Amino acid sequence: QANAVLTANGYVVAQIQAAVASKGTGRLEFLGVEEGDRGKKGTIIARLEEQDVLAAVRQAEANLGVAQADYQDARLTLERQQRLHASNLSSQAELDAAQARFARVEATIRYAQASVSAAEVALENTRIRAPFDGTVLTKYADVGEVVAPFASSANSRGAVVTMADMNSLQVEADVSESNIIRVRPGQPCEITLDAYPEKRYPG
Repeated sequence: QANAVLTANGYVVAQIQAAVASKGTGRLEFLGVEEGDRGKKGTIIARLEEQDVLAAVRQAEANLGVAQADYQDARLTLERQQRLHASNLSSQAELDAAQARFARVEATIRYAQASVSAAEVALENTRIRAPFDGTVLTKYADVGEVVAPFASSANSRGAVVTMADMNSLQVEADVSESNIIRVRPGQPCEITLDAYPEKRYPG
């Protein structure tokens, strides 16, 4: 310290850190991490109750199946009316009706596909995944508690856990304006932590 140009106090902070929350609202059904646990990016660390969302997915898939079955019938009917009309065995009105039905069935399929996609997104929103490889710092919620994206109620939680990438740790130190002239880019420094005073880290 006698040879030190400047001594400053600061904190060790993670540059990559996130409060991991749910996109949906519901009761927490599963929490697979504790404080200090490591999580891999994309793995499910928590899950909300999903029975009602699963039912919506199955219903949307069933509606899509019905629409696809109607599509085969409408396509065959249209092809048959086109052949009959070409042979002057059916009227223009019958052909127009077959074409209109085929177009309606196509639109129904697109709507059913969109409904399946929306239900699958809602299902994914019940699953809380790790946003990056990191360590769980703090746990805010427990199984059975209500989780909401923007917790406005005293009975609900916003973030489920806080995670940080421990490979992104840096020391942030405060230097007063009067001493800033002593600091220059690339200047070596020595870091000592209160928790491990006998160990010194180069910086």
